[in-house]
Amino acid sequence: MFIKIVKIFLIPLACIITLGVINAYVFVPDLRRHGEIVAYRGGGSAVNYEKLNKTGCTSLSIKASRANSVENTLEAVASSIAAGAKVIHLNVHKTSDDQLVVFHDWTLDCATNGSGPVHKTSFEQLKSIDAGYGYTFDDGATFPFRGKGFEISKLEAFYKRYPKYEFWLNLKNNDIRSFETLYEYLSGKIPNHIVITSSKGMEWFRNKDPSLRLASVDSVKNCAIGYLLVGWAGLVPESCRNTVLFIPPSMTKYFWGYPERLASRLQSYGSDVYLWSRHEPITQPYNDVVASGIGVITSDLDFIRATQADKRINQDVISKE
Repeated sequence: MFIKIVKIFLIPLACIITLGVINAYVFVPDLRRHGEIVAYRGGGSAVNYEKLNKTGCTSLSIKASRANSVENTLEAVASSIAAGAKVIHLNVHKTSDDQLVVFHDWTLDCATNGSGPVHKTSFEQLKSIDAGYGYTFDDGATFPFRGKGFEISKLEAFYKRYPKYEFWLNLKNNDIRSFETLYEYLSGKIPNHIVITSSKGMEWFRNKDPSLRLASVDSVKNCAIGYLLVGWAGLVPESCRNTVLFIPPSMTKYFWGYPERLASRLQSYGSDVYLWSRHEPITQPYNDVVASGIGVITSDLDFIRATQADKRINQDVISKE
């Protein structure tokens, strides 16, 4: 009796697994596009993340490098675009006078010669602040970007200077007025942006305009968990449709079909996959990954240049549809 019950459960389970594996290996959609390079925080210096965990401040944790600009500045974006980046990631705050500015930290104290929360400061006050004041790679012995003219700029300045580029806008504020301000700013613009926000922000923006491309920490987690559960069967969960998936490079081995099968399946549902490399130098040969449909989020200018020089990546993917 026990053996019969086991057979009743095991035979259908074996069939499901077999069908899933066949589906995953045989019915694979065509790759629609190569991966994109996203300039993390617009560009800037490499960061010692172990040190950052101790200091809690990016400007105190940069590494000595050939980078000659400060993250989230017009100069950083110029360097990234000159290297070949087509997509720019920026951190955005709403100021006390309802202006949208590009800056990472919640407060001005660490990276600049100003003080206090960004959202409680007016743009007029921000205009006189040195955005490169606090950056050091040798524990304060030198400050390579201090007094070099780096400023906190309005978001509008980036759109005006680079109207044809795609922007990922990571909204730091988590209040309704900030959501409204960003939405009002983006209204009427060509849809060349992704809004990265909180779960609260995701709900607000979706209700306001379902056509907006959105992402949040929770949406990325939900997609990742969902894919880990069913990706082996060639299935794409609802949480991975019309969104973006960020994967730390150390976690790629857990995602079935990485790189090309993973990329092609998510692309077929309107989604893209990116390695979240951030301000870390890239030492692995990720050009093959980009050619296989996986994007890379990085500030490594050498990698961006090398990728853009790769003829495989700069050729259009030929669809078989």
